[in-house]
Amino acid sequence: MNKSAKRVNIVSVKLVKETSVLYKKRTIRSPQDAYELLKEFLEDKDREHFIVVTLDTKNQPVSINVCHIGSLNASIVSPREVVRP
Repeated sequence: MNKSAKRVNIVSVKLVKETSVLYKKRTIRSPQDAYELLKEFLEDKDREHFIVVTLDTKNQPVSINVCHIGSLNASIVSPREVVRP
């Protein structure tokens, strides 16, 4: 092995299921429905969270993705982070 060579790690970022929530209404048809889905998830947070909720073709939530956790009153997110999930 050449002494000037360096081993470089190959890494990637993957989505990992952390937990789940039970959503009784099943579909999201209004901002109020989205609020009902996320209120328990966000009620104890002390910082801004930018969240993407993915829906299937029947407007049923599939996942909740926290794209970014910001500061006390701001969260700056790039478009690629929103589209990724």
